[in-house]
Amino acid sequence: EAHTMFFVKAIAFLLLLMTLGELTTRCYCWAATGFLLWAVMTSVGLSSDDSVAAIAALLFVRALPMLYKRALTLAATYPLALILPIAKHILPKYSITEDNFYDCDGCSTEVAQKRRVALKELSDKWKTKYPKCHDFSQELKKMISDLRFTSSRCFPA
Repeated sequence: EAHTMFFVKAIAFLLLLMTLGELTTRCYCWAATGFLLWAVMTSVGLSSDDSVAAIAALLFVRALPMLYKRALTLAATYPLALILPIAKHILPKYSITEDNFYDCDGCSTEVAQKRRVALKELSDKWKTKYPKCHDFSQELKKMISDLRFTSSRCFPA
């Protein structure tokens, strides 16, 4: 009798774990099954406390495979996949335009202009030195979606 509230809390906790992320009819079915089990057990002659303890034990046995699978999934998940959904709300997001790209670190305008000229010269050199490479990359962009994604989000050249 003294442990009834512990068993009720354990039942609620296990039901929460078993239906985590999918509060569908499954949750209602588990609750209804528990209530029916309690009603049958109390009508047979078991006390209410014993019925709750038996339901908690059955639910624990039923939850073990699910808990095991969730623990394996958690152990196999890359840690960043667990942290990034939370961290994305904390970390600042930066958006740099082409005009601000060269002086985003707070340098003087003459240093930013030197950077702009140097990058433009490098781009022109590579276009003349490796013309087939540029054409080939344009063809690859048509075939490979990852290249389209990165080329549309890289620094200006």
